[in-house]
Amino acid sequence: MSEIVGKSSSSGSLTPTNRRPVLSTMELLGRCKRLLALKENQTSNDLYEIKERLLVAISNPSLTRIDSLASFKERPIPSRVSSCSGSSSSSSSLSLVSGISGSSPDSQNYRTHMLWDYVKVQDGCRVQPELATLPMEIQQPVILKELIQCLVGVRGIYIQPLPPDENDGDTYFTIDSQLDKSVTEVVQSMLPLATYFMGIQRIMAAGDGHGQVLNALNCALQDLTNDFYMLISKVDEEMKRQQMTIQMLHYYLQPTMWVMEEIWKVMRNIQQNKCQGAAVLNHLYGRISLLEGNNAVQQMMINLTNTAAQPYMQKLQLWIHKGQLVEDSNEFLVHDNDTGRLYTMPGRYSDDYWEKRYTVCRDGVTTFLKKHTDMILATGKYLNVIRLCGKGTLPIQVVKLDEQLQPTSGGRIEKVINEAYYFAASMLLNLLLTEHDLMGHLKSVKSYLLLGQGDFITQFMDACETELSKNVDDVQPMILENLLGLTLRLSLARHDPYNDDVHCELLTYDLVTQLSKILGHNGEEEEAEELEEELEEDRRQDLTGIECFSFSYEAKWPCSLVLNRIAISKYQLLFRQLFFCKHAERQLCKIWKMNHTQKGRPSRQLTELHRSLCILRQHMMNAIQNIEYYMIYEVIVPNWHHFIERLETVENVDQVLEHHQNFLDECLKKCVMTESSYLSRAIFKLCKICIDFCDFVQQESLLEPSESLVERVQCFDWEFKDLLVSFLLKIKYSAGKNANSLINLVHWVNVNGFYTNQMEKLSSETNTDQDEDQDSVCLMN
Repeated sequence: MSEIVGKSSSSGSLTPTNRRPVLSTMELLGRCKRLLALKENQTSNDLYEIKERLLVAISNPSLTRIDSLASFKERPIPSRVSSCSGSSSSSSSLSLVSGISGSSPDSQNYRTHMLWDYVKVQDGCRVQPELATLPMEIQQPVILKELIQCLVGVRGIYIQPLPPDENDGDTYFTIDSQLDKSVTEVVQSMLPLATYFMGIQRIMAAGDGHGQVLNALNCALQDLTNDFYMLISKVDEEMKRQQMTIQMLHYYLQPTMWVMEEIWKVMRNIQQNKCQGAAVLNHLYGRISLLEGNNAVQQMMINLTNTAAQPYMQKLQLWIHKGQLVEDSNEFLVHDNDTGRLYTMPGRYSDDYWEKRYTVCRDGVTTFLKKHTDMILATGKYLNVIRLCGKGTLPIQVVKLDEQLQPTSGGRIEKVINEAYYFAASMLLNLLLTEHDLMGHLKSVKSYLLLGQGDFITQFMDACETELSKNVDDVQPMILENLLGLTLRLSLARHDPYNDDVHCELLTYDLVTQLSKILGHNGEEEEAEELEEELEEDRRQDLTGIECFSFSYEAKWPCSLVLNRIAISKYQLLFRQLFFCKHAERQLCKIWKMNHTQKGRPSRQLTELHRSLCILRQHMMNAIQNIEYYMIYEVIVPNWHHFIERLETVENVDQVLEHHQNFLDECLKKCVMTESSYLSRAIFKLCKICIDFCDFVQQESLLEPSESLVERVQCFDWEFKDLLVSFLLKIKYSAGKNANSLINLVHWVNVNGFYTNQMEKLSSETNTDQDEDQDSVCLMN
């Protein structure tokens, strides 16, 4: 038997004896029970306060918020009157102080939103019996009580928390070495639950205020915390009835430990990866499929994912049903680029509204919505346009968020998105085609910018020829507008309800320069572009109004979504090339009239001159007219019919935009305006030579032929044929390389093979020059 120290009953002082009496087992057990009773009396007030705090935390709904729980630490709770010496007038000595045992001074102000985090307890009056002096049947109730306190963050005596780990910040524990080994193993297997629970609370506190998704996740975890407190409270009640043992507690807490461990791992990964918004939902959603076979943990993860996704799904519901974004939409997959309020002005709608106003934010795309991203973006854009057109609240289907819009709802969320998409798409398409007559606007654009209204363009060129023949700086835009209005009223265009949308425009550069800026972005062309900018003012002095003229079309909202600035620019490219060819054709017709108004009997020399002029004029006329015919009847008209046929089967505005852009791109490509600026420049030069030739014929006196006059005509002839043959060879090479329909242009211009011999001769000379260049390179090597 161990020696014990006796207490004198008469004087109350300790008196050592030379021989200590040997106590029986019953006497030793009685002394241990009295010692334990003394401890129970001294700490009854402390345990009561802990119990009261647990009950208040569970029952008070206001404490589910983080700020309420944080402030709850400092609230005084009424306690029973007791003291360590048995006095009934003293108050409780339990108080919370700053700092965790063993923590550094920098972390002394650290607080989580938990009620406790193993804070120090001022308790200088407690009697701490050594476990070795207690029998097994007494050790278990003592350790069980400390274990329960440890699970909710209360510092114990025999189970002590270690300082938080520097690497992961988790809390680990030490157990009194005097505890029985068998009990120690059971307790050690349950202490990870305290580590998981406290780690979750710390992560919740650290993630507070870092986005609505994390806040919603914290609320879901707070409900889990309340359930855990309720479980511990019931265990405490069973323990007081002496119906709970450590082994039973281990059995009952095993499912809770599995759930807490999984949640702790997920939350730690979220914190380490600094996930926010959609990244949090992706992480939670990805864990669900990995928990197959563990139904309890999987169901818990499903509930957490659905609760955390509620703010995100509410934004989704508002977007796909109203076309609206909340102000704080940084966590959503759709981003509003209207930072400068550029898209709320009616005059700005036609620029790049559809392409740039709303875009997909890749950081906000979730895994369960990834395949529906484009459909979600389009749905909100459709509804947004409808709302801007003055339509009221849409008669949308009311969807319960808890039943339908949940990440784990499978096909139900897909059904909601599809229904919203097709409703918005059909409504906007009907709005464009029926109420705002998009087809009428498209036909009007074709009539003016693609020369579809023949009498109008002829009368306009007759009226404006004098003004457009001036230098571009001398042309008066107001005069052009007045002449345009007069022509619209006199021609068949007066029946067009949208003729007021067409206007005159004078650009600052010719067609060749415009195409070079669009197509040329490599090294040599960039240097040429810089040189062009330096000489822009000088070259502008040589430009006439006819070279810089173009029509523009201002469609009203929402038709400006289709006839936007980019589309009108493509129409203008086609118009400028057709318009310049039409101008060259008209000039050639003028000199044809001059040749037939000559009176008197001409000399032989004059007859030869007139014959050469007529032949050259006819060659020019055939080339220009065939190029015009090819662009209008081989390219524009067939593609326009295909475009109209496709519009009859469209289901949404995106398909309208796609078909319209394909129509314009196909026309530009087949009109040799996208392959290379060389081909379009060649057409421009051909027209320019024809116009210069007509000016020469009109200015020179043909009644007295001279050698210089004949040489000048021959020079025009050689220059025109050389450029035309080179142009045909380039087109033939491009058509053979890309297998496109450009070869038809060669057939139209090279009627009956008139230029075939010259093309073959030029081709052979080109091949010979290339061979000589290769031979010279070989010799140099």
